[in-house]
This record gives sequence, structure tokens and C-alpha cells, in this order.
Amino acid sequence: MANRYKLFLFALILASFNLRPGITSVSPVLHGITENLGMNSTSASLLTSIPLLCIGFCSLFAGRLANRYQSEKIITIFIACIGVATFLRFFTNSPIYLLITSLLIGAGIGIVSPLMSGFIKSYFPDKVAPMIGMYSTSMVVGASIAIGLTTPLQHWFNDSWKIGLGFWFIFSLIAVPLWLMVIKHPHTLKNTASQRRSASLPLNNKQAWLLTSFVGIVILLFYCFAAWLPAIVEDKGYASSYAGLIGTISMIAQLPATLLLPFLLRSIPSRRFWITFFTLSEIIGLALLTFTNITPIVSSICLGIGAGGLVSLTLLLPIDKTNSPIEASTWSAMTQAIGYMIGAVGPIIIGLLYDYTGSFIPTLYLLIAIGFIVIFLGWKITKPTEKANVG
Repeated sequence: MANRYKLFLFALILASFNLRPGITSVSPVLHGITENLGMNSTSASLLTSIPLLCIGFCSLFAGRLANRYQSEKIITIFIACIGVATFLRFFTNSPIYLLITSLLIGAGIGIVSPLMSGFIKSYFPDKVAPMIGMYSTSMVVGASIAIGLTTPLQHWFNDSWKIGLGFWFIFSLIAVPLWLMVIKHPHTLKNTASQRRSASLPLNNKQAWLLTSFVGIVILLFYCFAAWLPAIVEDKGYASSYAGLIGTISMIAQLPATLLLPFLLRSIPSRRFWITFFTLSEIIGLALLTFTNITPIVSSICLGIGAGGLVSLTLLLPIDKTNSPIEASTWSAMTQAIGYMIGAVGPIIIGLLYDYTGSFIPTLYLLIAIGFIVIFLGWKITKPTEKANVG
């Protein structure tokens, strides 16, 4: 039993490692990509927006696929899809080719990501909050490794950005054999009629729509920070190298929030309290950037802590609200589908606003206002009637 538990735990961690590098590895070598393939800034931005849109669209089908073919098999197949698409980047010879790999990676992430909620609810029913923390932390670690090592890999291999991008198929290469072992010991129940009904998206559920709105705005904030924080810092007069460092610090600052969330929930179980706390951390970070000249390092730490905690909570809340693994998967699919579609357009809106005004200050005002909307929605979805037995 102990060995099986370790197998499921390592499978969860390695699956999580695959869910970010295909996106985050692009930005460190974007300059080389645009020069080598003759892409302009607009087409290059699609390398990030296409995966996000695919994540959103494909999440809609995750629950039905899992219910029809067994979730463990679907997770394994689409982790392999992510790996194959990443491996194909070794042979990139045109912008269209690279964009197709981005589409396939986004599709894989879009299917796997919501199913991980159902996997956690099924395989770790008594340890949901710690496993959500492990899941979130593993995604952040995978993203951080890809951001930190893609450029060195490029330099080590004759300045080949193709190798820098393609190298990350190694996460899939390691994960797939473990998931093949998980398939041999599934917890998935037989497809009863009630399960088939619960596999449908909860489109008529008011709480599901409130949760979806909450998740969508949280993801929008997250990707606005991820895409624009270095530019905002640079616009305040700092060097580009320092601005890049601020972005890295913000990502690293997410780790304590994702790691410690299970322990924090054990001390103060209220989801409402932590939604407010983490959102206020983001608002404080934005206010420091807007109204003070305090070093942006402080702002980046506040933003990172807030983002790490809120994103982890968006993964936990669909499990809180549901009664079965397949239902958790469909709620996660709905929230992530719309959430990632909103996340994909958020950075574009910020860019358009900057082009129109010539300043990031109006943008920061807007993001602060959005932060208060997050708190409002968070309070709406965490009324005392919510399930409190998870975590």
C-alpha cells in the first residue's frame, strides 16, 4: 500500500511538471525566435496566447473524455501529447510549425489540468489540501526550472533556442511510464448512469458560475502579472535586467504560498479568510508600484505570495464544492475553460491600454479595482453553507 501511495504521489508531481514548461520556456528565448523565424511581435505573442486559449477550449471536453475512457488513460495519453509536441520543437523550421506545437501543448494541458482535480479527490480523499499544495508547488517548480534553464541550455548548445525549447519533453518522458503503472491500479469507478450525468458541465448551477467568474478573474490577474510585470518595472525607470529579475522573484515568491497553504488551512480553515488575505497581498503589491518609489522587489514578493495562494485556492475550491471525482473534474473543466480564455485576453487588453495612454498607471488602477472584485466574488462563493470537510 505504501509503495502504491508513493507511485500515485510521484505520478501527480511529474504530471504537474508537464503543465507549464511548454508555455514558460518561450519567453526567455523569444528574441532569438523572432529573429530566426522572422516573426513580428504580434505573431510571437501567439506562442503564449494560443496555448492559453487551447487550455480553455479543451478543458470543456476533459470530463466527458475521462468518463468515457477512464481518467488515468486520458491523463497518460495527453501527457504524452505534451511531450511529443515539445519534442517536435527540436525540428522547428517555420512560425506555423512552432505555432502548431503550441496548439498541441495547450490542448494537452487543457485536458490534463482539470482531470488532476478528480485524480486528487479519488486517490487522496483524506489529504486533498496537502495534495493541492503539492500539485500547485510542482507546477510552479516546473515553470521556474523551464524559465531558469532554457537560456543556459540555448547557450550550451551553440545558441540553439530549438534545443532550449525541445529539451522539456524530458518531463513527459519520465512521467508517462509512471502513469502507465497507475493505469494498472485505477480507482476510477464503473460508468454508472449517475456518473454519466455528473460528467456534464454544471452549466445550470449558480455556484458553478460564481466560482467560474472568480477563477477567471484570478487567472486574468495572474497572467497580467506574468506578462507585464517586468515591463511595468522597466517603465518606472529601472534597467531591463533588473526588471527581468523582478519577474523571477515574483515567481519564486509563489512557492511559499503554495507549499504552506495546507498548513495555513489547517490553522484557519476559512477559505474566505485566505481569499481575502492573498488578494490583499496582490492589491498591496500593486499599490506599492502605483503610489510609491519603494523597491519593486517588495511589490514582486507581495504579488507572488498573493498569486501563489489564489491560484492554489482555485484548484481546491472545485473539489470543496463537489461530491465525486468525476464531478470535481467537470467543475474544474468549466472553471478552467472560461478562466484560461479570460487569461489569454487579459495581457492583450493591458497592452492595448498602454498603447492608448502611454502609461501603466491606468493599468495598475484597473488591476487594483479587479482585485476588489476578486474579494467580492470570493465572499459570495464561500458562504458558511460551503462544504468544510475537505482539507
